[in-house]
Amino acid sequence: MKDLINIIIKGLAAYVPVFISIVSAPKQTILTLINDDTEALNKALIFCGFTIAIGLALQAPLVSPDQNFLTVAGSLLALKIVALISFSGLVVGIFRLLGGTGNYQTTLCACLYIVSPVYLFLLVTQVVNIGILATHDPVLALKWRTGQGFDDELFQHFIDTSPGLFLGFLLVWLSQVLISTVWFLICWGTYRTIHNVSWIRSSVAYVLTTALWYIYWILTVLITKGLHSGLLSPIG
Repeated sequence: MKDLINIIIKGLAAYVPVFISIVSAPKQTILTLINDDTEALNKALIFCGFTIAIGLALQAPLVSPDQNFLTVAGSLLALKIVALISFSGLVVGIFRLLGGTGNYQTTLCACLYIVSPVYLFLLVTQVVNIGILATHDPVLALKWRTGQGFDDELFQHFIDTSPGLFLGFLLVWLSQVLISTVWFLICWGTYRTIHNVSWIRSSVAYVLTTALWYIYWILTVLITKGLHSGLLSPIG
């Protein structure tokens, strides 16, 4: 146990400064990190893996008592690996169609760094919203977590009887949409530099990727619900 704690502490000591640098100056930091050709992919995988581990640990209390957490965590991890690999391939494919010259490995490295902070942000805010709903009605919180609560009578009752909590819930949800959108807009310049395309072509690539992203997100939600009966957040 002591050895495990030491490993976690050392991992956090290396992880936190990089995380802060990415959040404060994403494009410059990520481009610097991915220019280390020999170790860039390993470092990016470790960073993203540590992020996902934090996310899974945060979600551990959300697992149903009749489910094995290691099984749930393992399948979510596998799903995320497939999603990141396929999404990076999608980005490369779109940029190639538009004349981009960047390679897949560099794009994957950038993707791993870009998605990590927004993943934690969305996960934490999702848990906050579940907490807001649970404060009003634990049944509503469970329904929301399983994707059944938005049009439910319980949700309407929540709006009518707890306007203050509902306002907090709405503000958190809006912050998810706004901050994640702004984050990807800021970070998109990283892909533009990697693939050496003009601002106009990069903008076209962003529009195409965003459109396909929503299809990917819907599929991810459906797969997550199918694997775990909706007992974990689709953000996972």
